[in-house]
Amino acid sequence: MVSDKIMEALPKLTKKQATLGRYICENLYAAALMNAPMIAKQAGVSEATLTRFVYTLGYSSFSEFLLDLRRQTQESNLNNPFRQEQYGRKDRPVYKRVFELEKSLMDETLNTIDPDVFETCVDKIATADQILLIGGPTHSFLTDYLTNFLPLFHDNVKAAHSLDMPFFGALESLTEKSVAIVLSYPRYPVETQKMLEAVTSRGITTIGITDSRFSPIIRYCTHYLLTPQRYLMIFVDPNAPAITLMHALLVAIYQKNESYIKKRLNNYEKAIISSDMFVFKDYNFMSKL
Repeated sequence: MVSDKIMEALPKLTKKQATLGRYICENLYAAALMNAPMIAKQAGVSEATLTRFVYTLGYSSFSEFLLDLRRQTQESNLNNPFRQEQYGRKDRPVYKRVFELEKSLMDETLNTIDPDVFETCVDKIATADQILLIGGPTHSFLTDYLTNFLPLFHDNVKAAHSLDMPFFGALESLTEKSVAIVLSYPRYPVETQKMLEAVTSRGITTIGITDSRFSPIIRYCTHYLLTPQRYLMIFVDPNAPAITLMHALLVAIYQKNESYIKKRLNNYEKAIISSDMFVFKDYNFMSKL
């Protein structure tokens, strides 16, 4: 295993290589999801140090090292694949444990994001003629977040939560310029897989938002963004990273088409101000932009 090789090599590692080794051993799962520049940056060393470190461990390339690292994390998770944890000490407030969990996953997610992949996803969404949001039966609440805001930026946004007639109707209208955004988290609903397979069979660009490169939706996705997961209870998802990632996508899409979206938002604000929807109905968000 990679961690064993690192421990065996410690006596002959340089100071910077030892720092890198400790970082990897303490963050095996997170490091397995990163590329070389990201690992080096998080460990506070240069990519050259990482390359020499990999050779010192006996690997012929970084790719070989990363494959072994991912194999170790996958094998170590066979009995607990979704990183499920106990509540912890009974005398410690559970809200602290939950907040700490969400914060740690936010950090993991931030360290996992590849800027180039993120920008590619933003470009694809911003220039799409239609956007189909797929959340499946157990993650529809996540697509609801995008469904609430994305139509303010784009004319043609639809959401699909099940393999039904409305889904196939939406599927028929998609073109080669369309994009499907698919959200899937453990334990990965079968219905989401079937919807994704139907979309990819049409040659539609798909952007997956999921927890791991081992997620079953990855092989169907043109592009994907990861928000790693851990659980205090298997039935309660830690959703702060997924919501924050979608928030970042929305802000980036706004910046990509700022003048056009401003006009749309101005019309929305005028409609809101003229209605009784909110208590503070005279406050105009657009006036602050």
